[in-house]
Amino acid sequence: MTGVVIFFFVAAALFVALGLADQRKLYWKLSSWRYRNPEANEPSDTAYTIGRVVVFAAAGIMLFQGCSAMSFADETSWSKSEFKEAVQSAAVSLAEDSHVDSSAGGYASLIESEVGDAGEGKGPSYAVDVKAVGESDDYEVTARGEDFVFCMHVSQSESEEGGFAVPGADGSSTVVPEYELTATVDEGSC
Repeated sequence: MTGVVIFFFVAAALFVALGLADQRKLYWKLSSWRYRNPEANEPSDTAYTIGRVVVFAAAGIMLFQGCSAMSFADETSWSKSEFKEAVQSAAVSLAEDSHVDSSAGGYASLIESEVGDAGEGKGPSYAVDVKAVGESDDYEVTARGEDFVFCMHVSQSESEEGGFAVPGADGSSTVVPEYELTATVDEGSC
């Protein structure tokens, strides 16, 4: 993506240089040889002015495209500091609410969602990957396409609220326990 940004800015600089150059001298050096009578075929001052305006407009378009490409590159990738801040914010937000035990897949999808929400506007949430490490409550959090990794250790304790009741078909109810989560974040693999 950096190459595209550089291309647009270099093209804009070349168009500005072309617009600042003496158009009449450019005609005599580059185009007059094609005509038997170059003085008779020399463009008018109005044509030179219109050409200069078109060249400066092209420079403006290239400058705009360069800035747009820079903005796009920033929005579609994570910097290490942005990602670290999002992972740490996700660890804090996990502790704010109680959660139902997710014994089947652990808390990987919950962590992925929290990191995406915490990093909204800083990087793409679709590029967040979370995987459980072994049988422990450790999760490796990575940004797809980047080379940095964070380890989030999640511990759970039963909520003081106890949980919520789910009514059964026979009239009885089952209490589903809720858990308070605490998470710590370390830089590097687990």
